[in-house]
Amino acid sequence: MSEFLFFIIGIMLGGVVGVVMMCLVQINRLSERKGDADAETKRADTFPSDRGRS
Repeated sequence: MSEFLFFIIGIMLGGVVGVVMMCLVQINRLSERKGDADAETKRADTFPSDRGRS
């Protein structure tokens, strides 16, 4: 019975650790994307496009 209890505890802890790791990776990816967007707006060599004008 104790082996089954340890198995269940291990599954639960492993699931929690897996979810936390996936959340950390996603947060890191979102912060990189925001940094790229901020860098694009600060570039001096880009000009607004004339698309949409006739």
